Amino acid sequence: MNTLAPFLIECPKCKRDRALRGYSNDELAALLNSGADIEGYCMSCDELWSISTEERAEIAHALSRRT
Repeated sequence: MNTLAPFLIECPKCKRDRALRGYSNDELAALLNSGADIEGYCMSCDELWSISTEERAEIAHALSRRT
């Protein structure tokens, strides 16, 4: 099943946790494996950014536990 991945990431501007939206588990896995950027977005700040290395590692670990 290719569901949307419910991960929280921190906005670098306001420092609040925001949901990482728009990526399925399969899409996230492919982006992580290829080293491509994964972007977060904060509606409050209207800020778009590439997620951190630490967040990438946390997502990779969580995805590995789901398979």
